[in-house]
Amino acid sequence: MFYLNNLFQDLFAKNSLCRKFIASSPDVIVITNEEGIVLAGNSRAAEMFGYVDEATIPLSVNDNYKYPEDRERLMNLLSSGEVVKDFEAEVLDRDGNSIFTSISVSAMDVGGMRVFVAIVRDISERKKTQLNEIRFETLATLSGMADADYNQIYDFALEAAVRITRSEIGYIYFVNEDESELRLYAWSRKVMPQCSVELIPDIYHVKDVGIWGEAIRQRRPMILNDYAACGAKKGLPKGHVPIKRHMNVPLFDDGKIVLLVGVGNKEDEYDDEDVRQLTLMMDGMWNIVRRKQADEALRQAYAEMEGKVEERTKELRRALGDLRQVNSAMANEVGQRRLAEQRLRQFERLVELSPDMVSLLDSDYRYVMVNDSYVRFFDKPKEYFLGRPVYEVTGKDVFDDRSKKLIDSAFAGQTTGFEAWVDLPLVGKRFFSVTYHPVDSVVGDGRLVSITAHDITEQKEMLEEVKRLASTDYLTGAHNRRHFMSRAETELDRLTRYGGELYLMMLDIDHFKNINDTYGHSVGDVVLKEMVKCCIETLRTSDVFGRLGGEEFAALLVHGSIDSAIQVAERLREAIEDMEVRIGRHVVKLTVSIGLTMVCADEDIEIALKHADKCLYQAKEQGRNRVVSYCKKGS
Repeated sequence: MFYLNNLFQDLFAKNSLCRKFIASSPDVIVITNEEGIVLAGNSRAAEMFGYVDEATIPLSVNDNYKYPEDRERLMNLLSSGEVVKDFEAEVLDRDGNSIFTSISVSAMDVGGMRVFVAIVRDISERKKTQLNEIRFETLATLSGMADADYNQIYDFALEAAVRITRSEIGYIYFVNEDESELRLYAWSRKVMPQCSVELIPDIYHVKDVGIWGEAIRQRRPMILNDYAACGAKKGLPKGHVPIKRHMNVPLFDDGKIVLLVGVGNKEDEYDDEDVRQLTLMMDGMWNIVRRKQADEALRQAYAEMEGKVEERTKELRRALGDLRQVNSAMANEVGQRRLAEQRLRQFERLVELSPDMVSLLDSDYRYVMVNDSYVRFFDKPKEYFLGRPVYEVTGKDVFDDRSKKLIDSAFAGQTTGFEAWVDLPLVGKRFFSVTYHPVDSVVGDGRLVSITAHDITEQKEMLEEVKRLASTDYLTGAHNRRHFMSRAETELDRLTRYGGELYLMMLDIDHFKNINDTYGHSVGDVVLKEMVKCCIETLRTSDVFGRLGGEEFAALLVHGSIDSAIQVAERLREAIEDMEVRIGRHVVKLTVSIGLTMVCADEDIEIALKHADKCLYQAKEQGRNRVVSYCKKGS
């Protein structure tokens, strides 16, 4: 810790409980007077804001607010006597970088001086996750719009582009085949009432347009955060909506730009994260337009979440890691006991600001203290917990099977914890990250155990759903291409390390277009599902089956010889030939052509796919409904 006021140095020298809590916190904790002058704080405050020593006095937290009006709103809340919790504001660190934070503040009286104790938590990553969640919801909605007309999809995506980048305006232009012309589709909903341009062309030539065409000419996203200062602009037509900032992104399909999406007038500057969010969302939209699955974009949006939750779990374990060092000698005299009780109340007030559930247990496993987060979670008053055995809250089974052993270890001086699903009588089944810390009692003899619990049920469920989406084809339930290729690389690595034989089979439904044209795409979808079900039932449990795209599928045969692989392929071909898919009064028969190849340990999996695809093509050429195999190069 650091002290810029001798009063606080003396105060915390006497109260080690508060001192060690502040010093061990992973969040910034800073103490100021009513004018915002910094009086004391922990190492995180010095690290983030540069509050270090008396040579830099006076230091003021007022200088760290990016927007002064946030400081004014916070002070208005405090002046009304409120304990402020989770007040969100952007602040500037010691290097002038902007950070999203959640601030909790409480007023205290120390030595006749009114001071503010603030806990500042960096929520920049959470803000980024919220943008991912907005994009996830957008793409989830788009994935359900496969039957909507194109205008509905484009309109929804355009408004989503404005929302996801926190912009005021947006537009979409389509790009012609040779990328020489731009055709206006639409401006976002709020633009046109503000626009009084008399004539808006439908077609623009890329070579003639101003800086907004650079994204096409340079074939990359473009950001302009100071439009007024840009010397390369051609200017806006009379009546055009004013532009302060601008960003646009070209959308590629098979190497060609097909669409240009742009947004403008975000309150703060556009950055690479805005480009990333907008690009991923528009990629998902384009996949829906092309009747392709949007789950690739969904997976990318949430691929980072598992790491974020794991990092959050580590932070929770560290959050009160030094509490086991919290000791405060207590005297037996009445005056000393009152002083100890006062220090406990100061500790409790600090803990009340924590967003995590914090409680203290005595040696009889009874609650000594719970914070407000604990009370809100269980929806019970504090009086309900104090003096009550913990097993009446957690349930006897949870206590006997898990909690008691860990609590006893904490009483013995060890910091312990767990992450697991817990079925609580008061709230049901939830996923928790829980840490137990030994703490010397500040009142009387004996030890206490501090329990810090964080409910991460939503993150856990979201990660499980993301894992499922990341590996499964949304229509058929087979492994999707990405997961299949990952498994293929794993099996190829096993083959390289340990030897053996590995075979790759590609199959394609014969005349599938005729099925769609004759019966409709809905019947075609049912045929795909039934064929996948037949394949999974026919293939061995050790084999890996996936959908590569459209009516094209693949399987890895991970054990056996070329003869057994051909037998598996023939058995699968015959099983599909014997199928009858009944849909209403329709009975659909189908066959497949199969290409089979041996995968060599020294070749890339893409090479094996090309060999199998070549065999599949030969099976089609030879009349379909057959298996063609390829064992080694030249065979």
